[in-house]
Amino acid sequence: MEETLVVMGRTYRKFFAVGMLFLLTAFALVIWQPFGRNASLTLGIALFAVAFIPLEMARRIARKMALVVMRKNRKA
Repeated sequence: MEETLVVMGRTYRKFFAVGMLFLLTAFALVIWQPFGRNASLTLGIALFAVAFIPLEMARRIARKMALVVMRKNRKA
């Protein structure tokens, strides 16, 4: 059981980090506009939308982790 939680925690952190990196990059593109106004805005919006995929995966993993812990505590 502990091994499962460790693996799930590691996977959660990876997905969360990737999602936050995409969000940070998207906001930086929108704020500083390094590729011009329209190109940076378009790329920023696309990255912002893509960032929700790993963040959603992280949310689902966190929910599964909570269910595993609750199930473990119920049997004890």
